[in-house]
Amino acid sequence: MTPSEFHRHTVETMLSKPQFEQVSTTLSALAKKLRVSAVMMVNSSGRIIAENVRKGWKGDITLLSTLAASSYAAANEMARIMGEHDNFKMVLHEGKDQNIYVSSVTDHFFLIVVFEKGVALGMVRLFTRKTIDALMPVLQRQDSRQNLSELLGGSFESLLSDELDRSLTEFP
Repeated sequence: MTPSEFHRHTVETMLSKPQFEQVSTTLSALAKKLRVSAVMMVNSSGRIIAENVRKGWKGDITLLSTLAASSYAAANEMARIMGEHDNFKMVLHEGKDQNIYVSSVTDHFFLIVVFEKGVALGMVRLFTRKTIDALMPVLQRQDSRQNLSELLGGSFESLLSDELDRSLTEFP
């Protein structure tokens, strides 16, 4: 990823405070309905945007989100190799006691739902789909997104881009 692609990706995955609050509320509702261990909205690089983790759950959500992003990217590369026109919409990892369901929200965001074996997969799929439907208008509202240059000023954007270029071309 070039510095300009990194910058564009960072701007695209920023949420305003009202957006973040709506996303958090929506994830909490999903977690409550399904009694899941954890639900996270992450960006395509695995950075957690919002989360709801059941008290006492011992998983490392940061590592899990990064690995899930990698797994999702691998699945989408498989889709491309197979000639699928669109990416796969979901990835499921079934374990002995817990499962992980990863589902696309937009090109830049996806949901990770960690749930125990006793929770029906059909219910997870249904309520995750309803959650995604509720999140779409929130995430697509361009007027409520904040541009990095508006937050920090145009000169900062230029300095950041120059610094990223320099750091990627200089090796110790």
